[in-house]
Amino acid sequence: MENIPKLYPTIELQPHDAANAGFKPDGLSARVPPGSGLPLSPSATSQNSQSAPFSSVPPYRPAAAYERSYPPPHQSSASSSSRDLPAKVAIPRAAPYSVHAQRLRSARACEPCRQRKIKCDGDKPVCRQCQENRVPCSYLDVKRVRDQKQLGILAQRVERYERLLRDLETEVEGVAARRIRRTLKAANQPGAGAEDGDLSDSSTSSAGSLTAIDLLEEDLNRSEKTRATGYFGKNSEVSWMQKLEGEAEKRGRQIDFDPEMLGDDQQQQQQKQQQQQQKSDIPIAAMSYHLDDLGIPLMDDVDPYALPPKKLADRFFAAYMEFVHPAFQVVRKSIFVKQYWQFFSQPSNPPRRWLAILNMIFALGCRYCRLLNDGAGLNDKDEDDDYDDGDWNDLVYLNRARKLCLDGNVLFEHTDLQQIQVETLVALYLLALGQINRASNFAGMAFRSALSLGINLRFEDERTHHSSKEARGRLWWSIYVLEHLLTATTGRASCVGEWLTSAPLPIPFEEERFDTPEAVRLFRDPRLRLRHLKLSLFETEDEARAKAQWLAGCEPSPSLFFHCLVDLASITQAVLNKVYSIQGLRDTAAQFEQRVRKYSSKMDSWLSKLPAAYSFTTDPNNDTLCLDDIREPRASSSPFTRERVCLAFTYYSARITISRPCLTPTHIKSSCSSKNTTTTSSSSSYTSPDPPKRPHRHKGNQPHHPHPPSHRTSISLTCLRAACALIDILPDHPDPVWLARFAPWWSILHYIMQATTALLLGLSSYPAPPNAASASAPDGTSTSTPGSSVAGEATETETETDPTIATVLAHTRKALRWLRRMGGEEAAARRAFVLCERVVRRIVPGEPGG
Repeated sequence: MENIPKLYPTIELQPHDAANAGFKPDGLSARVPPGSGLPLSPSATSQNSQSAPFSSVPPYRPAAAYERSYPPPHQSSASSSSRDLPAKVAIPRAAPYSVHAQRLRSARACEPCRQRKIKCDGDKPVCRQCQENRVPCSYLDVKRVRDQKQLGILAQRVERYERLLRDLETEVEGVAARRIRRTLKAANQPGAGAEDGDLSDSSTSSAGSLTAIDLLEEDLNRSEKTRATGYFGKNSEVSWMQKLEGEAEKRGRQIDFDPEMLGDDQQQQQQKQQQQQQKSDIPIAAMSYHLDDLGIPLMDDVDPYALPPKKLADRFFAAYMEFVHPAFQVVRKSIFVKQYWQFFSQPSNPPRRWLAILNMIFALGCRYCRLLNDGAGLNDKDEDDDYDDGDWNDLVYLNRARKLCLDGNVLFEHTDLQQIQVETLVALYLLALGQINRASNFAGMAFRSALSLGINLRFEDERTHHSSKEARGRLWWSIYVLEHLLTATTGRASCVGEWLTSAPLPIPFEEERFDTPEAVRLFRDPRLRLRHLKLSLFETEDEARAKAQWLAGCEPSPSLFFHCLVDLASITQAVLNKVYSIQGLRDTAAQFEQRVRKYSSKMDSWLSKLPAAYSFTTDPNNDTLCLDDIREPRASSSPFTRERVCLAFTYYSARITISRPCLTPTHIKSSCSSKNTTTTSSSSSYTSPDPPKRPHRHKGNQPHHPHPPSHRTSISLTCLRAACALIDILPDHPDPVWLARFAPWWSILHYIMQATTALLLGLSSYPAPPNAASASAPDGTSTSTPGSSVAGEATETETETDPTIATVLAHTRKALRWLRRMGGEEAAARRAFVLCERVVRRIVPGEPGG
């Protein structure tokens, strides 16, 4: 081994050669074979040109250089003396690593490779390692993307929690409600404190106009008239008229004396005297336009078993079934119509309570025909007709019903369904007669009788036919709607509410279609019925959208109309129970505004679900009035005219009710300061102030307010817009026949007075008394607002959105014209006109008043 020549002599490098070699720590070995073919450095080549000529160096082959094998270390350790070789050999410069020669690595490994800590090539959908190992391959998002997704999920969750807390705030009381308000207030942005004054926890009243809701300021038992009038609460237009009269007198007293001439003590004493004098000078009975002070004649000589002639009876019966029954389905129509024809074709002795029901149907039908008075009433009598004037007296039928089952010992008997029907029909007749106090008493009797039989509950007895169950449910909802209407008129505490009933809404199918597959499924599947017939008060947004699609497929019918009417009445009744009540008085300003937002949202949901056949607006998501095809007198060609008009009156009345507490001078003045009050146009877009993050309302361009009004100011403007919309439903030229044919004639005076008093409150709340000569519209001209489709398409500007003095005054004058025309035939309307005209003359100097 020692005699073997050295194949790889040791190469000694000089310092400058080592620097030129360009080795890396992990480069080639310092021992390089002479015939390796590696390129030599330029310096080494120049110094050893004789021993290693440049021409003898083979071409540069990097791959071969790396692939060449080296001998074992023991072979290269032999002595260099056995062979004479040059002392220095040219060392090749180390070639830089090629990027392609490096092994490619994925920027992001899959989850299995990352957990096993092995290299991943990043192939998608499956990398090579997972494919070879037959492991499910999955890639996770990078941390930044994961954080963004998680942040979005958390933001949605927080939004749901805040929405839940806002809903719970109106339902809990005391400490829990204050904790919720503080939590929500702390989460708001610093710039969102524009309404902090309104939302302050220190506020103890829901609204300034409701502060005396728990007080009775006069003795109602002191005289026969006050007992007949009874109590009228804060949500009654009679109470609003009393407030208007008091403010007008107060304003007149302030003009009579100069406060600066008196001292502080004298001013306070003078104010106390004015307040006491105002309370004592304006009794509630003096401001009531109802006819409770007029007695109802009791006719003892009437025959309770007498009947009108067949021709007249058919007219009254048909009038009731067509114009009253769709809104108050007290009787089961299919069964009662058969019994009616059988009774007149085959005389028999029916039960006295059935006869009482028939007489009350005659009374309501006769009342309607007398209001119509267009040739089909008193003047339409042939020579061969054998009836007298007593058959045209609706009070005669009332006294017959009284003798049959409302007199003597009858009231001490146990009630049944027919007795409940009689009491309900009597209450409805007294409401149409203007006897509000008596109607309230009979409605209370019907309500208690209904509770005694449990018809307010869901009935699931298999032995009873589903048609009978549905008839009982509709009887209950008729009592509910009637009680709600009386509560809205009188302002008294109500005995009905959403907490009292578990009966589902009426099925929107006529009884003739109860055997259809869709109706049968509703009867047989309680869960399906509860899902489709749930009140809007308890629906979620998804349920409301699903129900809207279902109702859109239902055929228009009186049952569908009754279904929609009951649903809206339940929302308005909830407003009366929560806002105009002792409980509402204890609410803070934040709770009050939250309730307004909640119930306004429910009304928006009801409007969006209204079937197209009964729609009275331009769009389901916008309550701009659109009744141009039926506003002309005697219009009868449009389909479902009566249903649309009735729902429109009920809807805008509900809007007035929910926004009325904010209609105070403070909020009207703040609205006037943010806009030009000399503009004479306004919009009929009467939507409620929307809560934040509700883009589905008012999809058009919104006006820009440099100083947006507070939430309560927006509510007060909503009240005025709704009042103008309600008056816009009426034709420009008063026609009582139009009211009798298309409007809810049993309560139309209440609706008109409710809107008129809201308009008068708006006029009295403006900063300065308006000038009638410059602000009022010419008498007899149209008062339809530009936002309504009757007057053309409106542009959404600020001046067209907020009602001006001219707009409010023009609608007030239109209402007075209607009251004066109705007063020629009805004593209650005549009283209402006198009261409103007197207030207008005080508020608007120089105004002729209608």
